[in-house]
Amino acid sequence: MVVKGSRPVVVKHHHPLKKILWLVSLVLALLLAGWLLFDYGLSRAGFESAQASEELDQLRDRIQTLEVEVTTLSAQKAVHERAREIDRHAYNQVDNVLKAQQSELLELKEEVIFYRGIVGSSDQVRGLQILSFLLEDNGDKRHFRYRLILNQLEKNNRVIKGRVNLSLIGLQDDVQVELSYAEISKKEGKGELFRFKYFQEVEGDIVLPEGFVPLRIKVKAKSSGKKPKSIERIFNWSELAG
Repeated sequence: MVVKGSRPVVVKHHHPLKKILWLVSLVLALLLAGWLLFDYGLSRAGFESAQASEELDQLRDRIQTLEVEVTTLSAQKAVHERAREIDRHAYNQVDNVLKAQQSELLELKEEVIFYRGIVGSSDQVRGLQILSFLLEDNGDKRHFRYRLILNQLEKNNRVIKGRVNLSLIGLQDDVQVELSYAEISKKEGKGELFRFKYFQEVEGDIVLPEGFVPLRIKVKAKSSGKKPKSIERIFNWSELAG
């Protein structure tokens, strides 16, 4: 029976089992998707981990190789430094021996010059002689060391004494001047004293003034006593210091 004025009644049939099956399917689909994503992540992570492990092994091998190379190079460097030190030491030894031999040779030459004067012919000039004059660089362009040998040729040599004086002729500001012994030796007095019977070596220092250009050096030796004797020789600076 239908009552007038009332809404029609719609009868719906509910199927709870169908809804449950739909929910279960959805859950299963979500679980499957989650599992697939998880499995993909594991596989991807495993691939990247393997690649990283391989690269790490390569880096370790490279580090080990470089360490070996560094050790080898360090050893080679030490060997080269030691060899260079030995070479430098050997060079210094040879240089010292060479200097000693040169000094000995110079002394022998001086002795030869002296004995040539002693055993010279009878017509040689007798009396006080300037046998040789040598000039050596004293480690500076303005400092020099001189070595002078005096001797006397007499049949009956007696002790002779006196003074040897040096002066330097050269250019100062393009003007020729002659500097005294005191000016070039930085010593007071008029020269070096000598006293000998056969021969004597006289040594001293010469200091060139700033701007002075040496040309010649004058060596004058004068004996004292009742019969003083003097002798003078002039040497070219270029031949002495060349």
